[in-house]
Amino acid sequence: MRKIEILAPAGSIDSLKAAINASCDAVYIGGAKFGARAYADNLTEELMLQAIDYAHIHDTKIYLTVNTLLKNKELEHELYEYLVKYYEQGIDAVIVQDTGVLHFIHEHFPNLDIHGSTQMTLTMAKGANVLKQMGLTRLVTSRELGLEEIKNIRKGTDLEIETFVHGALCYCYSGQCLMSSMFGGRSGNRGRCAQPCRMPYQLKGDNKVLNSDKDKYVLSPKDISTIDMIPDLIEAGIDSFKIEGRMKRPEYAAGVTYMYRKYVDRYLEFGKEKYESYMQDHKEELNEDILLLQDLYNRGGFSQGYFVNRNGRNMISLSRPNHSGVHVGKVKSVNGGKAQIQLIQNINPQDILEIREDEKLYEFTVKNGEKAGNIYSVNLGKGSPVKPGFLVYRTKNNFLLNQLGEDYLKEEVKIPITGKVIIDTGEPIILELNYGNIHVRVNGDLVEAAMNQPMTEDKIRKQIMKTRETSYVFEELQISIKGNPFIPVQKLNELRRQGIEALSEAITGQYRRTTEHNSYDQKEIFDDVIYSKNHGINNMGIHVSVFDKNQLSAACSYPEVTAVYMDSDIVPFPDLLKLTKIVKESNKKCYIILPHIFRKTTYELYRQNKNILEDNTIDGYILRNLEEYDFIHSVLNVTQSGKDLIADYNLYVMNREAAAFWRDLGIVRLTAPVELNYSELKELNGIYNDIIVYGKIPLMVSAQCLAKTTSGWNNKNYNKTSDEPCCLANTDKIELMDRFDKNFQVKRHCRECYNTIYNSQCLSLLNYKEQVLSIEPKNIRLNFTFETPEETGKVIYSFIQKYVYNNYVDEIENYTRGHFKRGIE
Repeated sequence: MRKIEILAPAGSIDSLKAAINASCDAVYIGGAKFGARAYADNLTEELMLQAIDYAHIHDTKIYLTVNTLLKNKELEHELYEYLVKYYEQGIDAVIVQDTGVLHFIHEHFPNLDIHGSTQMTLTMAKGANVLKQMGLTRLVTSRELGLEEIKNIRKGTDLEIETFVHGALCYCYSGQCLMSSMFGGRSGNRGRCAQPCRMPYQLKGDNKVLNSDKDKYVLSPKDISTIDMIPDLIEAGIDSFKIEGRMKRPEYAAGVTYMYRKYVDRYLEFGKEKYESYMQDHKEELNEDILLLQDLYNRGGFSQGYFVNRNGRNMISLSRPNHSGVHVGKVKSVNGGKAQIQLIQNINPQDILEIREDEKLYEFTVKNGEKAGNIYSVNLGKGSPVKPGFLVYRTKNNFLLNQLGEDYLKEEVKIPITGKVIIDTGEPIILELNYGNIHVRVNGDLVEAAMNQPMTEDKIRKQIMKTRETSYVFEELQISIKGNPFIPVQKLNELRRQGIEALSEAITGQYRRTTEHNSYDQKEIFDDVIYSKNHGINNMGIHVSVFDKNQLSAACSYPEVTAVYMDSDIVPFPDLLKLTKIVKESNKKCYIILPHIFRKTTYELYRQNKNILEDNTIDGYILRNLEEYDFIHSVLNVTQSGKDLIADYNLYVMNREAAAFWRDLGIVRLTAPVELNYSELKELNGIYNDIIVYGKIPLMVSAQCLAKTTSGWNNKNYNKTSDEPCCLANTDKIELMDRFDKNFQVKRHCRECYNTIYNSQCLSLLNYKEQVLSIEPKNIRLNFTFETPEETGKVIYSFIQKYVYNNYVDEIENYTRGHFKRGIE
């Protein structure tokens, strides 16, 4: 029978134990470094080594999160020593985001399974299969994928598929978010996200506000729950059901794990038809279990995420960004500072309740529990705004938390073992222990003959079965006695301890590995493709990126501009070659920037337009994901065409191993990431083809659509297959305004159906020429987004004057240096 893994979050050692007690198959957990939850109660090295053994003794796999981007010094000086102890101890797999980390682990820890994090933004089997040759054994799908897309992945790869089935969603495609990074230096790519998506925003268009005051959390998705979708998820081909929640309490990890274990096991036991029939007869039980999950944590209720919806308003928790709790009643009347609450759910002592009218008005702790259907009275005090009809929610279910604590946190679930004690006067006492196919045998001291009272079978059994302080419990213990033995109780206790230790060592020893244990030697792994040193500005190109056709004339009018990059959706495909011809006629190279996101419908759309994309007026392509790497090799056959390939900044080459990863795939033209500071870029000087010196940096790339969110547009099973816009909004220009009155412009890529939110300020390194040149890029790159043709021309002119002719020019208005000076943690 097919095995479905329940993969639980462990933000602490207590969460790990709670999830294991609740019968998960695997846990994912972070150590002291390099995990995507830097603020969780991550484990020290000593605790992690203990956790690995604890998990294995309980027949549970344990995956280590190394799912952040590593700076060069971290990778070359810290990663090996960090991983080697866990590797030798027997960690089952590592979860990675950084292609450099993947490349490094595949080389130095070849027997270690590697899981591609959702931070890798893998949306098709084609992208994941590129990584298979680099040691990837499992992909964690992007959370934005629908069930049909996951089915297609299953058809296209033999890699394991892991998918988030419960918990929080990010608004942005994971791995494509720089909002927290740009706002305050806390990078989501480094596990330090400050969650600006959970803040209030106004959405503006055509000089008016498009969302109401009640709907201000437009970037805050509801949590997902798929407990009622178990058959669909299993039939889609998912191997591992992943639960989000490393920042949540142990009771959450236990409760959610238990629920998914319960329903997955029922499905596997019953089969599809019998399961569906069973669920029809047990709707009330399912509703109660969903209510339990909501009590543990939910934002605005649950959604089914992207499994059945491409995007939409019903997926966003517009009025509240944190735990919404469970609706337990309604204010029936208010008299003399007292409110009478009509209950629809049981409430318990020490529950925390909120009375709301859109927002929290009054919060209180329940003193005495009350049953559903009854009235509960609470003192509000004078001047309370609470009125009849206001709803009451529970945000802490004290009874549930206590129950989960008793069931899963208080005591360890014991491992059943069998054993045999062999006693023969004059011979060493023997204890044999068995667990599964593991058998151990330990010998004690010689057994003396009893002078008076011999040791009885009952006394021996009682002492040997005292395993309470261990992970084991005897389900059977045989005792063989010959003669009249005398055995001190102390000797029996010592024998039991020796046997349990030997059994634990035998179980965990199956997972141990050995290495040569040589420290990783720093090396220049990219010397063979480093660009010519000290080539100077005369050999440096000025590349201009445009995504508005009206910016093209300005880009082409300067002879100093050596190449133009055009967004592939700058115009409909039939008109694209008209623009590429203009670029070539201006004696410049022409590159096409492929989309941020390349899902199946996009892949097919671009395949249909293969002849246009292969045209000889196109010199190359800017790649933003692994699916595009596959596309240009398998569909456009770029190897034969000789077209240039450039990896864009969001492919995150932050270390030399990442550069080596792309080199091994045949791509040596790399774009500098925007999160490294000057000294960090300088350390990698010579490996970057492009460095972005101007432009609004994308903060988020989202499968959601802000226009649809405010218009209320929803469409189940939506598939985008044409160039026609799909949204109902009547405005072209929309932007977000935060609580500090900063405006963030939004680009809707309707053809590929995703939104990009841009920083409010332009990056400008206009007056940092000497520092930029010392990094030794082959080209500087100017990115234009919402600029007018006149603004575009003015900026190009300024950079030419400064970088080519070394003339003084005024700095760009409202600019930022981004991370060039400050960097990220």
